[in-house]
Amino acid sequence: MKIEIEINNIQHVSILRFDIDLSLNKLTCLIGKNGIGKTTLIKAIQNLRFADTFAQTSQPGIFRADSHIKYLVDEIPFTFTYDPGIRSLNSKDVIPDIIKNNIDVELPMPYGQRFSFFQTLTKADPDIRSNIVMGTHEGPAELIEFLNYIYSTTKFNNLVQIKVKRNLYYCVLLEESRYIREDYLSSGEYLLISVYRKIKNRCKLIVIDEIDISLDAAAQTRLATKLRSFCATYKVNILFTTHSLALMKTLNDDEIFYLLDDSTCVRPIPASYSYVKSILFGFKGWDRYILTEDDLLQKLLEHLLGKHHPKTHFQYKIIYIGGGSGVVDLMSRNAKEEFFADQKNVISILDGDQAKEKHVKNYKNVYCIPFESVEKQLHSDYYGGSGFLENAIGKVQGLDNKKLYKHVTRNKLMTEAQVIEYLCTTYAKETEKFMHIFDEFLYLPKV
Repeated sequence: MKIEIEINNIQHVSILRFDIDLSLNKLTCLIGKNGIGKTTLIKAIQNLRFADTFAQTSQPGIFRADSHIKYLVDEIPFTFTYDPGIRSLNSKDVIPDIIKNNIDVELPMPYGQRFSFFQTLTKADPDIRSNIVMGTHEGPAELIEFLNYIYSTTKFNNLVQIKVKRNLYYCVLLEESRYIREDYLSSGEYLLISVYRKIKNRCKLIVIDEIDISLDAAAQTRLATKLRSFCATYKVNILFTTHSLALMKTLNDDEIFYLLDDSTCVRPIPASYSYVKSILFGFKGWDRYILTEDDLLQKLLEHLLGKHHPKTHFQYKIIYIGGGSGVVDLMSRNAKEEFFADQKNVISILDGDQAKEKHVKNYKNVYCIPFESVEKQLHSDYYGGSGFLENAIGKVQGLDNKKLYKHVTRNKLMTEAQVIEYLCTTYAKETEKFMHIFDEFLYLPKV
């Protein structure tokens, strides 16, 4: 099932476009600045299931005469427009049950379903108590493992599941038939039980607004791993919003989407953790690290990346270390200690004259440029009869590669940038092939 949504002129949202493919069975984290339209979008999704969502959760003043929402579900259109009679959105279209039954939304306080569930729990309490006294309950092993993992505890080992009519209720057993009902647990624990209940119902799209609001930082860092596993096991999609850096940092590269407000509309774009951290919180950081030998090789890579990859998904930092073996040694130490990043996010780029060395052959993520070095290639071409270089440099006899390079740059016969541009132009095919290294390293994989 594919869902496309276009929101027009509701509250401060002029146009917001969003789509999601429910065949992917994955986590999707939606991030954006306050007031960008995240909660409006979440309500619009719930509106597919409950047509009175906006009437129940929003003030009439957020609408105007031309307010409307357009939906496209597997190419079938549905439209909600402003109805002055009810001062909210209305539609003549009938939403099929198969769509309604595959959407489950959890809004924050006070509108979330977990809050309206309080009354149901209270009414069921006599039956819950009776089942506990009689011992007619079972231990929900998967939920116990989920909660114990998230909170790094064993306190949920005594959690039991009780079925009353069609509903399942959860309690933590105490001594002498006493118990703690799920709604008397902490707000975070109760939220996670509510989310688990939704997952077990196997709705294709589960949406949770502000998922981090009731969870402590430690719980947030463990949450994504379990939710991702549930998506795969139960064939569901979990869409959530958050402002938590702790949670964002645990997400995979294809799970973070930033709501961008450009000249045409508000729309989600794939975003990296460092991009979001920088644009929302003002913290500077990098997703990828490129280690290299010296500042000249760094300048060469900066030129090539600017030319061949001017806009990348991941933010990167090039760091020159000194010496090919030293570069690879630092990369291998990072693989153990991860002081830069996860080892898959750090590569080494060395001069071509290192290609046959052990520290290149014996390690992954080590690459060499397509010529021996900037200085050596300049030397080879100049004394090999390059007309362009002879015209630029003039006649110079008997200099080695480093002295020739210093002679050229110090006397301003060519700048560093001009030398690099000469090499990149002269060896365009070789450098273009070399730059394919970054097709995967700096971008999301193509689906």
